[in-house]
Amino acid sequence: MSAPYVSIKRLVDNSLSAMLAAVEVYNKPQMTYRDEVTVMLIVNAWELALKATLRQKNRSIFYPKKRGERYRSIAIDDALGRVTASKLWPADIDGPAVVANVKALTEYRDRAIHLYNAQGLGAVIYPFLQQNILNYRDFMVAKFKKDLADSMTWQLLPLGAKAPADAVQFMKVDKNATMVAEVEDFITELRHLMDDAQAAGGDMGRVATVYDIHMQSQKKMSSADLVVAVSPTADGQIAIRKTDPNQTHPFSATKLLEKVNEKRTGRKLTSRDHQALCWQDQLRENPKYAWKHTIGASHSWSSETVSYMVSLTDEQYDSARKGYSASLRGAAK
Repeated sequence: MSAPYVSIKRLVDNSLSAMLAAVEVYNKPQMTYRDEVTVMLIVNAWELALKATLRQKNRSIFYPKKRGERYRSIAIDDALGRVTASKLWPADIDGPAVVANVKALTEYRDRAIHLYNAQGLGAVIYPFLQQNILNYRDFMVAKFKKDLADSMTWQLLPLGAKAPADAVQFMKVDKNATMVAEVEDFITELRHLMDDAQAAGGDMGRVATVYDIHMQSQKKMSSADLVVAVSPTADGQIAIRKTDPNQTHPFSATKLLEKVNEKRTGRKLTSRDHQALCWQDQLRENPKYAWKHTIGASHSWSSETVSYMVSLTDEQYDSARKGYSASLRGAAK
């Protein structure tokens, strides 16, 4: 018996409907169980979008059929794994980082479905929700030419009007020891996901981002930003603290090129390509890509630099090198 027919169009349409419903639910400030329902809908939206992506390339979205049972479609973790294994992530979207982001929400969803989440976890998951919406929009545009912004007032995104006003934010959690332990366990799981993404050279700006009140990216989070402080005499506190540049910009120029060349399909890049691109696009002046200590001699580079350099073609590098060489000759005259 062959697997049932699956409409790609219906998967895409239902995915968009689920994501729109998630944003609408989150923007109802007095709704109870709001965080849980939002995350469930978002995970569902991604599962449908990933299945549509697999079907678009004639990949199976079913588990092997067992005798006497009907076909079962794959769950979110397997959908993420199959899209990654088939290299179906869009060129300008970092797969490992998006996987870490979605899995963070899946972890939250699973806890809510099977039991409940400790008070305060909604505040921890908020930066992941914000970035997830933007990741989803980019993914759907790249894969299906469907823009979430066409169906809603974009000012609603990311998710709500109340964004952290400071890079350091403290949130109370329940005094109950079991609740504090649950928060610690959840934070530990998030840190593992983020560490895995960072070790793979993922774009950490795709995992979780805190926005200021003007909706401009203020910082990106790494696993080092997630800390649980538990006092025996006071309430437990979850702290999202300032980012360590050693975490956000971990690569030397040499290591940067190694990471880029591991991921690129074109020719191997050299330090000359990097220098030319820095000159052309002023990468050293952009804190998103480069960081240098005031007394340091060289710059350190972020995972976002890796993603950016991987996204460029050989022709673009050749053009940058040509312009850079011309500028050097002009300066020498």
